[in-house]
Amino acid sequence: MAYLTEHASRQNSALVNKKIPLNLANQHLPKVSEGVENSNFDIARKLNNQKLHLINALAQFPVCALWLFNQYEKNNFSVEAEDEQESLASDLATSLGEIKKYFVLANQYNNENSQGRVDYYKHQLSLALQSFPYTFNDLNKLTDLIVYSCDLRGLCQANPKHSDALMRHLSCLKQKNRFNKTNYPELFSAIALHDTAFLFLSSSEMYEHALAITVAEKLWQQARQELAAANSRLVLFIANQYKSGFLDFDDLVQEGQTGLLKAVDKFDYQLGFQFSTYAGYWIRQAISRALSRGERLVRVPCGQVANINKVYRAKNELSALTGIEPSVKELADYTKLSEAEIFSILTFAQTALSLENQDDDEDSFAPIDYLEQHIFAHALQTIADKELTELLSKAIDTLNPREAKIICEHFGVETGTEMTLQEIGSELNLTRERVRQIQVIALNKIKTSFGQQLMYFL
Repeated sequence: MAYLTEHASRQNSALVNKKIPLNLANQHLPKVSEGVENSNFDIARKLNNQKLHLINALAQFPVCALWLFNQYEKNNFSVEAEDEQESLASDLATSLGEIKKYFVLANQYNNENSQGRVDYYKHQLSLALQSFPYTFNDLNKLTDLIVYSCDLRGLCQANPKHSDALMRHLSCLKQKNRFNKTNYPELFSAIALHDTAFLFLSSSEMYEHALAITVAEKLWQQARQELAAANSRLVLFIANQYKSGFLDFDDLVQEGQTGLLKAVDKFDYQLGFQFSTYAGYWIRQAISRALSRGERLVRVPCGQVANINKVYRAKNELSALTGIEPSVKELADYTKLSEAEIFSILTFAQTALSLENQDDDEDSFAPIDYLEQHIFAHALQTIADKELTELLSKAIDTLNPREAKIICEHFGVETGTEMTLQEIGSELNLTRERVRQIQVIALNKIKTSFGQQLMYFL
């Protein structure tokens, strides 16, 4: 049930999918010691250094800018997770705008063969790429792009003795079909419009940086997995607090591992906070959101779950104080929410009820048994409508053309729209009073001939 990206599952399958003994959850876990936090600090520092090495190596390739444009511009700078702040989306837009400016200038001077200006703006582009807030998926996909491009240019086959890391990465790409032109048609269409030497550097430079990228990516993944494994007991401790719900303990641990991996990717050791404190927030959030997603048939937004809990908690407190059910106004005053918000929260917080019978007793009734069927008209109603239509048609046939026209247009018979006497008079060049007189005469004729039969349809 845990949401893990393909690369996260690939790199952390031993951590996330490993069956954890349930008896560990029942043990009382002590507080995180200072030695453990020092270990977390050292691993986080190593993780950050390896990630910087990977980003610096990737930033040498201008093609990374095209990847970012294809990944973020088509999504209107939308961020990967729904819990990100709006300010982060704004930072992404600003950083991406700076990357686009230097990329356009470098590409322009490359087409003009102005080597000095190309080198300057490529350096500025590299600095802008280094400052971009990459996600875990971005770094993995960019590494795949560089390795795949090396294979397309034949660099791996040209250096068989020194490209073991590249060949292993490339074989993994081909076996799982993770990265190719068919998976990213828009990206490779954009690459085809630019100079290959500009996007991927020269063959020697590309091969040298590609080796550094594969090594840095491997060390970064190892440090990432090491930090997650060192804090796996924290996931057990927190998941144990959410037991007795509708999710199994294994599922709770899986969701907690997802939050732990997110904390690993976002943690900044330079701020001076303890990793266990920071990771605890993300682990609890992942578990609580998994519970809120699955406890209702119709998913309620996570932001509204807190409001639902707030209202029902206030409802229980007021009931305990007064001994009676609180009104909407009392709830609004107690929770500092408006009455409209209270009505809305109570409406979508209701439990879904199955229309079908959930009991084994065949004689018991289900809610669907008390609902009137509106899809198919009753047979007697269909017959009555048909006979009424035929009777009205016979009655109108007994009138002269002007009387029939006035009756049909005024009552909407066979026309679907009703007209006033004034509108009919304008059409027939008659006064409104004269049209009314003709209508009375026509109705009297119908009443005399078919009045008794029409009474049966009332």
